[in-house]
Amino acid sequence: MDHKDLSIRQLIVFKLLMEKRNVSAVAEELNLTQPSISRCLAHLRDHFEDPLFVRTRKGMEPTPAALEIAPGVKEMIDLYHSHLTQRHNFDPSASKRTFRIAASEIGHAILFPQLIRTIGEAAPNISLEAVPLGFQDLISELENGETDVAIGAFPKLYAGIYERTLFKEHYVCLVRGDHPVLRKKNISMDEYKQAQHIIVTAQGLGHVHEQIEKLLYDTCAADNLIAVVHNFLLGARLVEESDCIATVPSRVAAAMGDTHSMRSLKPPFEIPTFEVKQYWHERFHKEPANEWIRRTLAGVFR
Repeated sequence: MDHKDLSIRQLIVFKLLMEKRNVSAVAEELNLTQPSISRCLAHLRDHFEDPLFVRTRKGMEPTPAALEIAPGVKEMIDLYHSHLTQRHNFDPSASKRTFRIAASEIGHAILFPQLIRTIGEAAPNISLEAVPLGFQDLISELENGETDVAIGAFPKLYAGIYERTLFKEHYVCLVRGDHPVLRKKNISMDEYKQAQHIIVTAQGLGHVHEQIEKLLYDTCAADNLIAVVHNFLLGARLVEESDCIATVPSRVAAAMGDTHSMRSLKPPFEIPTFEVKQYWHERFHKEPANEWIRRTLAGVFR
């Protein structure tokens, strides 16, 4: 037996000859010339040291050796199509994949309800997992695929990380609905400095909010800092039950709702805006499933 390797094309030719028993029909199916099919067949015959197919009045009939190896060839081709070519396609309607998305707790609270609705009927078996932020592990989690996509503003993410801007964000002052400052349309700088404050910290997360946090510490008197908390939801809850102000991204305030219980005001000083992005690792840049969830996320925020 010639032990020279067989190509997947040659195996496909064998499989089609088993089905069609006609060289011309196989050539037409594969969009190849008849001489190309004949060369593949010659290589197969050399490899297996058997004619494999012989001409009869009914067409190209398989030999006993061809019948014996046919199930193995079919299995190899099926494996090729299901495990190697499948990676070039992703069918969300049939997938049972779980996508792990890293974000802040408020990021998940804002994103997940709308994302679930968007996925909806188009991908009924896809599930989502909310991954808490931890900057020290975020790059490695994106790199090894434990996290598919991260949402936020991380200017220090690099080393093989791709990014795409989802929307621009600005800061507002969140206060309870009957806060005394709401008697006026705007809050002055003196009123802001004299007010009590809740600060949400992002220390250690590598998030752009760390820069804003430093600005707030420099602006607010230390005696007026009532609490420092590690998530926006708790900060909003404390605002709702006090005369404190929390300076937060506008979508945080929107998620809380401009209702009788809480309102948002324009800050009395300039606070830099920032871009909220999605991040993923270059290892998965061309992965169809990762491409799909990134497109879906972009569509949600669009």
